[in-house]
Amino acid sequence: MFKITNRFIYSFIIFISPVFLVLLLLFRKKKIIRVWGITANRIGHFAGNVEMFINSNSGKEYEKYFNICYFKGKICNEFLAYKWKEKLFVLPFQIIYPFHRLLIYLSNKFPIFNEHIVYDPPIFSRDYNNYIDKMKPTLSFKKHEIEKAEKLLKEFGLKKNDKYVCFIVRDSEYLKKNYPNNDWSYWNYRDYDIDKFLPAAEELTKLGFYVFRMGKICKKKINSKNKMIIDYAFSKNKNDFLDIYLGATCEFCLTTDVGYDHIPYIFRRPLANITDPISLMKLSSKKYLNIFSNYYSVKNKKVLNLNEIFSEKVAFFRDEDYLNKKGIELKKPESEDIKLLVLDMVKFIQNNFEINDQENKMNEKFFQIYKKNVSSNEFSNFVRSSVNSNVVKLHNELRGKISPFFLIKNNFLIK
Repeated sequence: MFKITNRFIYSFIIFISPVFLVLLLLFRKKKIIRVWGITANRIGHFAGNVEMFINSNSGKEYEKYFNICYFKGKICNEFLAYKWKEKLFVLPFQIIYPFHRLLIYLSNKFPIFNEHIVYDPPIFSRDYNNYIDKMKPTLSFKKHEIEKAEKLLKEFGLKKNDKYVCFIVRDSEYLKKNYPNNDWSYWNYRDYDIDKFLPAAEELTKLGFYVFRMGKICKKKINSKNKMIIDYAFSKNKNDFLDIYLGATCEFCLTTDVGYDHIPYIFRRPLANITDPISLMKLSSKKYLNIFSNYYSVKNKKVLNLNEIFSEKVAFFRDEDYLNKKGIELKKPESEDIKLLVLDMVKFIQNNFEINDQENKMNEKFFQIYKKNVSSNEFSNFVRSSVNSNVVKLHNELRGKISPFFLIKNNFLIK
């Protein structure tokens, strides 16, 4: 019955579409109506792409547009969908999707229709205009939502003013469970063992922080009896509302560069990032600290320095097969590295996102090399060809930092 109803709606919309197109063109002088299909099945794009679009369309020159939105795919977080509906004009998928498909078809024949479509590739979740530091978050919580969150946090043992940190550590379980027919092994290089993050969590609790291990679906539980370390991913009290609230209000988020970190990202929370490939590091905000893997050349039996990572064309890659063909192994950060990253992050926040002169000099040297390479035409062309897109901009101002301990330990990177 559901499929029959959808087909009827689809057929009816197609039938009346000429009227819609006429109205679209008649209204152009007053408002340009645009249709936007929002990717809703992946939390990173559901959060990041929408926030960046709203930030980039906030000027007076965009008042001429009226955006009609719909959510594509299974909604990954109902509370986030509810919050976006407070800010956007969202209509049901069944009504708008046929119009959207028609506009895309017509735009290939008549360029005038291009202006009525919001193009939204995955890379648009990146803050390449530094909006995170320049603009306030689009979303906020109402009084009753904050009161609800305080009650829920009390069930985890937290008092009103307790501080907490979110850990989001990627494994392959979410994609396996939700998309079982797809082979996701090409992203194996992004997976981490949660056990390696336990020393960092324990250290944070000594400093008075609670730690929430986040995740919709995870492979294994965190092995700790510490009551201040909460394996929220396996909690019976996990829910869509608290998923968003925790990320939005945490002291900072430790991430292995996975979709959920876009929740603290859009709420302007500090991020401690472990990111590969290095060209995708989050650097747009002064609130970000970063580390990455060592890039080991099997052929040359050495760890590559920063210039060599770019010259060997492994500063950007899309899958593990590419690294294997290039003869590169990622030597991921160990438990001690992760612990030192969070300790640097605590210090970084306490010092209002400043580091000392020696640490700053090392960062400046790193980014002189990094910016020269990542901004080169050769690298830009390589990325465009790799993602098959003419729209590729990874960074603007580089405001983030490399964690000081990491540059001291790996000083060969900038030699």
